[in-house]
Amino acid sequence: MSLESQVAALVSAASNLTSQVAGKMSGIDQRMESAERQFDEFTGQDFPQRVSDARKINVYLDPAEGNDNNSGTTSASPVRSWQRVRDITGGSATIYGRVVVFIRAGAALTLDTVISALETLEITQFGTPVVPGTTTRLYQGFNTSGSSQGRPLSPLRAPYVLLDQRGDTDLEIHTAEFPSGHHWPEIAENNRNADWMCYAGSMFSNTSRYKLRNVKLHLHDMPFSTIYMSGSLGDFAKYEVVLGAGCQITGEAPGAGSGQYTHKPKLIHVYANPKVPLDIVASDLTLGGSLTSTADLFDNLNTENVRSSFAIQ
Repeated sequence: MSLESQVAALVSAASNLTSQVAGKMSGIDQRMESAERQFDEFTGQDFPQRVSDARKINVYLDPAEGNDNNSGTTSASPVRSWQRVRDITGGSATIYGRVVVFIRAGAALTLDTVISALETLEITQFGTPVVPGTTTRLYQGFNTSGSSQGRPLSPLRAPYVLLDQRGDTDLEIHTAEFPSGHHWPEIAENNRNADWMCYAGSMFSNTSRYKLRNVKLHLHDMPFSTIYMSGSLGDFAKYEVVLGAGCQITGEAPGAGSGQYTHKPKLIHVYANPKVPLDIVASDLTLGGSLTSTADLFDNLNTENVRSSFAIQ
């Protein structure tokens, strides 16, 4: 091949390469433009709302007719167990700011593990009872293994917890009751007293804010909530409790196995420093059982820093 032919072939190859590069650059430009449009659409005006929605999860639980293989995210596909709710919400490593657990109306459920939320945890009901007129009952469970075996669980963990009756079915919450023969090894092993038992075994431990709406609270051997102040202000500058829309609180008789542990049917137990900064509001509050005055709701509480919508006496 002559020199002229070789030069012509090189020029032609360079021209083809330039054309291919130009075509690829055009394709890259188009993809960049498409990506920019998609990004602009994704971060449009509704972006904050979509981020907020992604941080919230609803989980539906039906202990009788649910299935733990279901998604649990709609009322048509409820899960069966409290443990499965924990799995779906991510346990102690949850990414959700708000968790709402809908429990089938009329169900009886033992809260046997811990559900967490970064900001708000709401427990309420959905549907109608399988047996008409049945009350929804939630019971505080116990640890079944490890160094805390036998200790009552604190099954709801979030800065703000809302227990909301909703609907026509009554919602009952029962704190832990020690059955006959109950075994809580760390009490004897570590010579723990009743004050520590209340701190370790209440349904809420150092939750800064909670609300009960039209709930029937039955206080058995453990307090409903505990605040640990130590020698300072503790974890929070103040604590807030709202008892709304006609709550009923009943102090129950001691459980058959409470003699070897303790019996503290209290709404709030204060561990260590009793001077708690507390705001408490109640609407149509009804007391029953062993509770004969509002003062019976509290244990080791100095009212010096308490603001209340009712007289504590």
